[in-house]
Amino acid sequence: MTTEGRDSFAQVMGRRFSTPLLAVSGLALVVGLVGTVAVSRVLTHTAVAAAPAAAQYLPPVSRQPEVAPDFTLPDQAGTAVSLSSLRGKEVLITFMDPQCTAQCPIMGQQLGSVEANLPANVRPVLLVVSVAAGRSAADVAHFTSHVSWQPGWHWLLGDQAQLRAVWATYHIAVQPTSGDVLHDQSLYVVNPQGLISVAYNAPLPIAAVASAITAHSSR
Repeated sequence: MTTEGRDSFAQVMGRRFSTPLLAVSGLALVVGLVGTVAVSRVLTHTAVAAAPAAAQYLPPVSRQPEVAPDFTLPDQAGTAVSLSSLRGKEVLITFMDPQCTAQCPIMGQQLGSVEANLPANVRPVLLVVSVAAGRSAADVAHFTSHVSWQPGWHWLLGDQAQLRAVWATYHIAVQPTSGDVLHDQSLYVVNPQGLISVAYNAPLPIAAVASAITAHSSR
C-alpha cells in the first residue's frame, strides 16, 4: 500500500497516532514526525460523510475478518431475503434510497461499473438495503431503470424498525432531511463463508473493488 493509500485508509477506517519529535543535537532541533496508523475494524465506523475513494477495510493483523451480521428483509417483490440464505455465494451489501436523486444514483452507476469489470464467472449477489422506510416496488423500479446491474439483485425494504436494526448492526448512520436522506455510502463485500472480507466507502475505486471481489471469489 502506498503512503497516499495508507493516509486515505487511516482517515476513514482507523485512528492516526504520531510518535514524539526526535532530538538530533544539543540544540534539540526538530527533524521529523513519524506517523503510525492504527487499523480499526470496519464495524466501528459511524460518521455520515463522504470518504476518500480508496477507503478500504482489511482485518487487523492476527485477527479474523468480521462475521457479517445476519438479517432478513422483504425485497422489492415481497420475498423475504436473509443474508444467511446466501451462504456459499459472494454478496455485496450497500445502503441507498430509491427516491434519492443526488448521491445514490452515482453509487448505483458505480456498482454497475464494478459488475461490468468482473469476469463472466464471478457474479456476486447484490443486496441494497433501503435507508428510508415506506419506499415501494415502484420507487425501486424507477431507480433501477437508470442503472445496469446483473440479474439477481435484491432491494430490501421494510418498516422503520426493521431497517433501523440493520443500519445499527452495520453502523450505517442515517439522517433524514427536508429534501433528502443523508447516510453513510458504504459497500461491504461478504465472502462465501459469510465474513466481511473487504469494504469501501463511496466514491468506489472501480478497478480495485472488482479485483478484490474476483480474488475473494476464487478462494
